[in-house]
Amino acid sequence: MTIDSILTEWQFRLKKGYPTTAADYDILRDVLKEMTTLSEYEQDRIVRRSMGLVEQDDELETSNERFNELNVSPMLTNLIRQTYDGLSDNEKQEFDTNYRTHSIDSFVTQGYLPFKDFYWITDHSKAAGGMGRGEIQTLLAVKDSKSGGTSQHDIVLPGGEWEVKEVGKIGGKAKTFRPAAIGMTQQGDLLSKIQDFFNDIVIPFSKMVDPYETLKHVVNEHSWPRLKDFISILNRVFVPLIPNVTAGREISYKNGWQSMFVAFKQMHDIFWKTELDTDIQDTRLSIKSNDKQSSYWISDEDYDKIEKHSGNDDPVNIHIGDPISSPESSNSIIWFKRIKRSNFIATPDSIILELNQIKNKFFADILGLIVYDVHRPGVPINSPANNWAIVSVSQGMWVFGLKTTYDNNYTFIHLQS
Repeated sequence: MTIDSILTEWQFRLKKGYPTTAADYDILRDVLKEMTTLSEYEQDRIVRRSMGLVEQDDELETSNERFNELNVSPMLTNLIRQTYDGLSDNEKQEFDTNYRTHSIDSFVTQGYLPFKDFYWITDHSKAAGGMGRGEIQTLLAVKDSKSGGTSQHDIVLPGGEWEVKEVGKIGGKAKTFRPAAIGMTQQGDLLSKIQDFFNDIVIPFSKMVDPYETLKHVVNEHSWPRLKDFISILNRVFVPLIPNVTAGREISYKNGWQSMFVAFKQMHDIFWKTELDTDIQDTRLSIKSNDKQSSYWISDEDYDKIEKHSGNDDPVNIHIGDPISSPESSNSIIWFKRIKRSNFIATPDSIILELNQIKNKFFADILGLIVYDVHRPGVPINSPANNWAIVSVSQGMWVFGLKTTYDNNYTFIHLQS
């Protein structure tokens, strides 16, 4: 699209063929919107020049030149200039003295003070990569810093990248953040493994009309009380979480991850520290007569009796269970085998290891994390990885939380290192 075609279209739409009123320049703006992909800022500059406001624009451009090295959008550059112009003479002098002279360490110590008024400047447009509060303040103070845009982390320095996050909510205690794209849940991570656990164990369990009556037929009577305890945990903790875990969008720290972590430990104690795991009847006795063959569940003890007395004339008393041809018994055994193979029940602390891997993946990719607390706007904190834990899933992303803001009862949070 050429300038001539734009001017021709504009003239065509004007009553006299040339502008005579301020409204005629609104028509030019409409033409620019329809016929070009220019930003609103660039469209506005063209309109202003057409109105003869060149000198004002040139003055604005000159005052903005010092901030061009920040490599941010024209809109942000204007906001920076406007904020700077609103400073007192003493504040401007402090700004000029400290402008892009600091290291990260000196910035978070006292170097942030001349730039606190710039904390609020943000640009949440897609093109800007969603620059949040504190990023402009950091760029103005830290030497050789650049915005990471959409392809890198928030602040890029010659030695590496930094992430900048605002945490907390007014009136709330928890300090959390979501690390954007790198925080998305992925196939093969902890959430997908939890979803496999639900698909293999919890959902089939929830479809049993009476889980206790369904499962007790393949468990020795000696372990029926433990089976009831095991079933109770599944009903109380896991079944209510089926919709959230299946969707994979929202899993809270309290009724979600903490409840599951504690429940896995309880199930481990019931299944592996009692005789329940050995009292499951998964040994079969097969009988063949002519063209017929049948199989029945028997206990390991009865199998040992058969082995020991085979070939002897002495009678042996054994209990023959349900026929394996019974779908109910067969499905129960399959379900119990999945219980035995579950890593979360065998080693509940594997959840902590998985969460640490996800958290460390984020921190390994950056030099550090600069945090701004909403209760102390404009005051940066260099916050190390040890201060943080993964606390929940929200909108399909892992949520990082400041460990000191969570009660010690949330053990899955405080065990993360």
